Amino acid sequence: MRKLLFMLVGTGALLAACAKPPVAPPLTESQLQALNCKQIGRETDKLNLQVNQLRGNDALFGPDERDKQAAISAAEFRLQQLRTQSVRKLCVFG
Repeated sequence: MRKLLFMLVGTGALLAACAKPPVAPPLTESQLQALNCKQIGRETDKLNLQVNQLRGNDALFGPDERDKQAAISAAEFRLQQLRTQSVRKLCVFG
């Protein structure tokens, strides 16, 4: 019984330590220039999904609130970069 309890606590601690949300780095100007409209749309969809998952994920074991907020802020900044670039390239989505 004791072994099982220690094993569960150890597994829970390991899961909590490994749960870091992905932080999207900002794009450089050359990376932005290299993207076409289709790639901008895909990246935007991916980042929107990531932000929505981070906002709605309240698991018992997982990243703390500071890590989640940092990941959300980074993703939103990257989304703003992509929106600006889509306007520059006159991209139409939908």
